Amino acid sequence: MATIEASDGAKIFYRAAGEAPPLILCHASFSSHMHWIGQEEALGAFCRPISWDYRGHGLSEAPDEPERYSLAQVVEDLAEVHKAAAGDTPAFIGGLSVGGIIGLSYALAYPERVRGLLLFNTGPGFKKPEALAQWNDMLERAARKMEDVGMEQYLQGRRASAELLGLQPESPLGVQAREGILRSSVAGLTRFARGVAGPVPNLVDRLAELSHPTLVLVGSEDPNFQRAAEVMTAKLQNARRVVLPDAGHVVNLDQPEAWMREVQTFLSEVEAR
Repeated sequence: MATIEASDGAKIFYRAAGEAPPLILCHASFSSHMHWIGQEEALGAFCRPISWDYRGHGLSEAPDEPERYSLAQVVEDLAEVHKAAAGDTPAFIGGLSVGGIIGLSYALAYPERVRGLLLFNTGPGFKKPEALAQWNDMLERAARKMEDVGMEQYLQGRRASAELLGLQPESPLGVQAREGILRSSVAGLTRFARGVAGPVPNLVDRLAELSHPTLVLVGSEDPNFQRAAEVMTAKLQNARRVVLPDAGHVVNLDQPEAWMREVQTFLSEVEAR
């Protein structure tokens, strides 16, 4: 476990284990590195899993100033984590939900630093302003509810629980994910929602720039990202889509064995090329 200092001085937490190739895992909004920690040992058998907490999340610092929360800053935070945990070695970047937007943005900013992309229940942003407005409204409602009731009560909601802890929130993986979330400050999470996760960019027309091997994995029970998965698979130069049965938004918690199998297969195929 370690921290890096971001370009604006914020302390960003990360952890790494295992051997090459490096796989940097980017969690969803309102989550933490502990979303992945229960599968770290299994991942370490075939890669070097690197998990981290965004600013405002988990064990990372939560700056008070809203202007210190932007997608560009988070991409730079990822670059520092990458350098500290894997040096100059190109890494696989895996991202769930907003983590996928961060991964895509990182690949566009630093294409030579990316070996491949793993996109889990995510999308490339929105072409239509009204769709982006709806997304922003959803994040704002979530932020206000957290501020009103606190994180522990927020997680008792059916939708919040399913989207952050999985379809079986009392499973060992779900319990670990909950523990990580409750380490975060509500103020940091809501600043991130309003500055990073809400105003996501439209990357649809830039997908064709990316030639990295890409796994687009979507849960069959997460209707919000089915179309996005199809669009990304069609527009990315080198992408394969997999639908994971009986999985919702947090695919690795809902179907951990199947998720692990798909990740290992993808990494092995790319490394063999």
